[in-house]
Amino acid sequence: MDANTQSMDETGSFTVAAWNRIAPVMAEIEVLPLLTRLSDGTLPPEVFRHYILQDALYLKHYARCLAIVAAKAPDNAQVLRFLGSAQKAITVEQGLHAGFLTQFGISSEDVTSAEPSSACFAYTNFLLATAYHSSYAVALSSILPCFWIYWHVGEAIKNRPAVEGNAFQAWINTYGDPQFAAGAREVIALTDIAARGASPTERIEMMDVFVRASQYEWMFWDSAWRLETWPV
Repeated sequence: MDANTQSMDETGSFTVAAWNRIAPVMAEIEVLPLLTRLSDGTLPPEVFRHYILQDALYLKHYARCLAIVAAKAPDNAQVLRFLGSAQKAITVEQGLHAGFLTQFGISSEDVTSAEPSSACFAYTNFLLATAYHSSYAVALSSILPCFWIYWHVGEAIKNRPAVEGNAFQAWINTYGDPQFAAGAREVIALTDIAARGASPTERIEMMDVFVRASQYEWMFWDSAWRLETWPV
């Protein structure tokens, strides 16, 4: 089976093939200490503060990536559909951040002065470079894992028995919410539409950036768990 064949499943769906490709990455994500301990409410507050600060920095750049990808969409219908789903995700995350920043005593000055970890820096620069320099289809594939993996993780945690008094319940509720799921599904659908019109070379590139962004998702959570700072 050549690389182009591997970029589509037997039904012709790029996203199904892409999700199957990252199965080993997802297996590692699902057992990350940050997520398992967020789920049961035992995550140390300092780890969550570190994660939320890094996520706030990430979202600032991610929003710009979404705008670039929307600007590259091939027709007005896709521009509007994409902007709508992107807006849903950003609005939901910004509301979540605002609540947690207050709850965990993080000031606006803390956010302003925060520096990205090496994982956050690498991930956001990868997304920005891909958005700027790649086709719409490839750029769209690079931003899809953030939508899809958070939806998947949120659903999985939501379906576990609730822990009374879990300080992180709002996070669980946000990513397990039907509104977030709807936004993720829209981006998945748009990616499949883009893949059907993409060249064989583009589809290979789409798969490559999808896998790389998924790996960065693991790195981002793992680095927050380790309270990662720059080594020198």
